[in-house]
Amino acid sequence: MPALEACCRKWEFGSDDLVFPGFVSFVIRIVWLLGTVVAAGYFSEALRCAQSHALAGFTVAVVAIIVITVVVEGAIVLASARGPIVKPKKRWPVKHLLHLRLALFLAEVVLLFVGTVLAFTPVPTDLSGNSTIECPKLNQAYLLVQVIAIIDWCVIVLLVLCTLLYLDPCRFYSAQFNVTPEGRMAARHEEHWRAVESTWERRFQVACCFAGSDDKHQLAYREVARLFAHFFGDMNVVMSDVAAGLVLLQKQHLANRQQAVAEVDGTAAVPVDLNSHDDREVLKSALHFMKYALAVYSWPLYTYMNPLCGCFRLVQYLSCPPCTEPQEHIIGDNCCSCYSAGITGISGIKDADIIYASFANDLYQSPFFVAMDHDCGSVVVSIRGTLSMKDIITDLHAHPKPIELPESPGFAVHKGMLQTAMWIRDKLLGESILDKAFQSAPEYYLVITGHSLGSGCACILGLLLQPLYPDLHCYCFSPPGSIINEAGAKYTEGFVTSVTLGQDLVSCANVHTFHMMKEELVHAIEECKKPKFRIFLEGGLETMCWCIGKGVVFNDRMVKEEEEEEALIEGGARGEELKPCCRSPNPEASLSFTPIITKHLAKTEEHPEKLFLPGRIIHLVDNGNTRGYCGGERRLRPYWTPCTSFDSIQVSPDMIRDHFPDIVFAAMSKILEGRDDDIEGQLSTTQQ
Repeated sequence: MPALEACCRKWEFGSDDLVFPGFVSFVIRIVWLLGTVVAAGYFSEALRCAQSHALAGFTVAVVAIIVITVVVEGAIVLASARGPIVKPKKRWPVKHLLHLRLALFLAEVVLLFVGTVLAFTPVPTDLSGNSTIECPKLNQAYLLVQVIAIIDWCVIVLLVLCTLLYLDPCRFYSAQFNVTPEGRMAARHEEHWRAVESTWERRFQVACCFAGSDDKHQLAYREVARLFAHFFGDMNVVMSDVAAGLVLLQKQHLANRQQAVAEVDGTAAVPVDLNSHDDREVLKSALHFMKYALAVYSWPLYTYMNPLCGCFRLVQYLSCPPCTEPQEHIIGDNCCSCYSAGITGISGIKDADIIYASFANDLYQSPFFVAMDHDCGSVVVSIRGTLSMKDIITDLHAHPKPIELPESPGFAVHKGMLQTAMWIRDKLLGESILDKAFQSAPEYYLVITGHSLGSGCACILGLLLQPLYPDLHCYCFSPPGSIINEAGAKYTEGFVTSVTLGQDLVSCANVHTFHMMKEELVHAIEECKKPKFRIFLEGGLETMCWCIGKGVVFNDRMVKEEEEEEALIEGGARGEELKPCCRSPNPEASLSFTPIITKHLAKTEEHPEKLFLPGRIIHLVDNGNTRGYCGGERRLRPYWTPCTSFDSIQVSPDMIRDHFPDIVFAAMSKILEGRDDDIEGQLSTTQQ
């Protein structure tokens, strides 16, 4: 931090990002040098031959340039390891060493070209076609040089491609832009801001190149790109700075977890009374209908939950194409009916109870199925969560959009989920799917369920269908934190039950919480006095086991040593400093761009209405963290939690894992069964 300036432009990495790649390159060069010396010793007799003077000179040149490169790369590693993230002037030699390394790279390319010509020059022969080389092993030496030349050219091509990846694709971050006077910046900031948005748009187009390129997809990419540009546009950091900040936040949040757990009882959260018949029935019903939320993921989830023998178990549910007729109520399945088999394998429902299933997946079109649940007397609509790039674009299309319902004025919901829910509603009503289901069982009631993206669509679909089916109920598992506004969340408490587990990232994720996390991340980076490579090393140890490296990142003694060292060298420090227009009260700790850009963000950035989780929320909370990464048990306790409690993102190793549907299902099973087994031990039980 900030992005490194070298070769008259800025790059997508900082001057402190070269420790690990530089060390790896240093080790490889040492090994390469030793191999070259050993090979030269092995072919020493051939290199002394009169016919191999050119090859001998080439070998000496190679050894010399490797030795110089080893010294320069060692210096780069040492210089890059100096100082904290926000003190780039301590790493002032890095830029100059990189310029020297570039010169050495060009010399290596020239030397490699000479070696290639030398190695692939035809061997002189006599009139009979026999080689005239009399030196022993010289032919083998030339063959070795040929192999090495081919490998080196491949490595050089790879290095060039990697270098292009780190070129800053947007002029907004260019050195020329940062040194432009403020008057010229004010005249050009609109142009540069459009470049930022177009850069993000191109990134999404490349990432989703197989998802679609029609007008609908292009519009979605453009809107999501605008969201990302506004989020990252005012941060003068590189991606490794963000990663280091997340490590620091994880350290802080893990240290505060015990306190946070202890304070749960003091908030508006109310413990779920498992001895109460009503509360226990709610949990049992949620667990029962979650098997449908799992089943809609079909065979990918089934094989994930049964990695060793899932494929073999699934065979019993497959249909043989010559022996079975195509089913008109199953849309988008393959020839062997793998998706239908996955539904049956996970949920245990019969094929005859599946009224309709659509496995078509497109932008704003999620797979879903409709089935009869005779155990609970209900017609179940289950909607799949995120499982493709198209689903991710739908998730990111998170702007609030008013929903037009006479019974729900003033409600706003997630735009992407609304469009998906409207598509499913049109399918259900347009093809009379629900009417056919209720014709056979008019006394049944409607249940809509889903996980993740599917849970948000289920809630909004419930809003759309409630006028027609007033007794419907929705079960939302691990719902995203940006589904419906606060007024709508309170309204849905009458027919929506949401379940979320632990530190689930998705359930706390919305535009506002991400901006709060960004501010925390920036503050953590600015306050940390440790080099970036030490943050990653200590964070890696802590992630493997809480008992290793605990309390190291924010060690006061180390911070004091860093500050004393800074005071000693402050007067004689040289080199790279932040531009005047980038200065903050702490001149080097500026993680934002120029004031003109911040002002532009304030004018152009949208401040959308805050969205929340829907309905009554059951939050499965760690009841005192007795489990470390090296083992131990995890004890959970369910709470009735208001939607406003999910107002911040807690960075932890469990934040992704707690969102997995099988983990949530197993956690609910564990709570209801009242056993202290690890969550993973429930998977075999939950499939029965």
